[in-house]
Amino acid sequence: MKRISIVGLGYIGLPTAISAAQVGYDVYGYDIDAEKIKNINAGNPTIIEPEIYERLWKALKSGNFKAFSELQYADCFVIAVPTPFKPDNKTADLSYVLQAGQAIAKCLMPGNLVIVESTVPVGATATLAMLLEEESGLKNGIDFFIAHCPERVLPSKIFKELAENDRVIGGMCQRSCDLAHQFYAKFVKGFLHVTDDKSAEMVKLIENTSRDVQIAFANQVDAMCQRAGLDTYHVIELANKHPRVKILNPTCGVGGHCIAVDPWFLVESFPEDTQLLQAARAINDAKPYHVIDKVLRKVATLKQQGNAQPKVLALGLAFKPDVDDIRQSPALLIAQELNEKKDALSLVVHDHMISKEQIAQHQLASMPDLWQAIAWADIVVILVKHKEFMLITHETLHNKIVIDTCGLLHDTRTKQSHAMLEGATKTRLENLFGS
Repeated sequence: MKRISIVGLGYIGLPTAISAAQVGYDVYGYDIDAEKIKNINAGNPTIIEPEIYERLWKALKSGNFKAFSELQYADCFVIAVPTPFKPDNKTADLSYVLQAGQAIAKCLMPGNLVIVESTVPVGATATLAMLLEEESGLKNGIDFFIAHCPERVLPSKIFKELAENDRVIGGMCQRSCDLAHQFYAKFVKGFLHVTDDKSAEMVKLIENTSRDVQIAFANQVDAMCQRAGLDTYHVIELANKHPRVKILNPTCGVGGHCIAVDPWFLVESFPEDTQLLQAARAINDAKPYHVIDKVLRKVATLKQQGNAQPKVLALGLAFKPDVDDIRQSPALLIAQELNEKKDALSLVVHDHMISKEQIAQHQLASMPDLWQAIAWADIVVILVKHKEFMLITHETLHNKIVIDTCGLLHDTRTKQSHAMLEGATKTRLENLFGS
């Protein structure tokens, strides 16, 4: 196996293509976005990820990688396209995966391996196999082989986790398992766990769904603590001192292309067995609107005090810290909803990870300077715990109304307390024993 075609050059496909090229595969990237192809071949990856510029340049320079607007013939085809849900009925939209299958079918040759990395409902890999058979005239398990090997990486750590994380290989037959194992073994140091395609599909879905349920519990804890007048993050911190308890910190909601989407694939397939999952989705989907209501109550208070047009700063638009990804972002939703209240407030956003052009596309006003934005605001709403925001102190926010949805100030207060304690301890030791 030498030639690899990667279908879809987004957050997963491009790093996978680069990683495969770096270990000697001849990799042909394919995407329907012609502008993306042009940028990638010029050394612009179009996504923000540590090391990606350097790694892309090396892959291009080596001659082992090039992007194309037409699918190239290969020994192995890797499908890494989005699988969103249909907003109207919360069912999986497999159109991108099936379109990828139709394109592959035109290039499929005897002996080829097809790998589905896209997250899909249980049974979707078998559906794709039937499509490939119908479109190509070849027989699955005899002429070509197919496996589901879901990605397991975290944005901002993709290259590290592509190499180090364990991988699940779900083949539709033994030969597909062997070929997929052979492909990944060249650049994955983590253990390669071999199973069947349906088990692999289920594993990926329950991994992300378990996170969704855990976040929903954290958001319920937050709601209870707020009603009781307690510091949520302090309560959770103390609860986590128990050796068998690990509660996550609450957020302004759940976003991204996985955790907010994948539970619906399970609900679609198993409607009678997913009551907890549906409840968790309802809790997490409602969280941004609870934040919006809280902001609007603070706005109303300022209006009563004579401030005719309170100024609101939304800190963070990405769906998680230190990434440029706004897919399904609850922070973006909150900013957009508040921006619709122009008769009641003035909104400005700040997120150094998101380009001015992208912010403007969402009809949002931005301030590129963090400190200028804070000085401007009456109300500061902290939506994302970017590292840059960890520089913010309570003194910086003096005389501001602050709504902290992610515990950033709790973290900075804890760091400051530790620093003060270390300083006091050092002083005592110096007084006792000299410097």
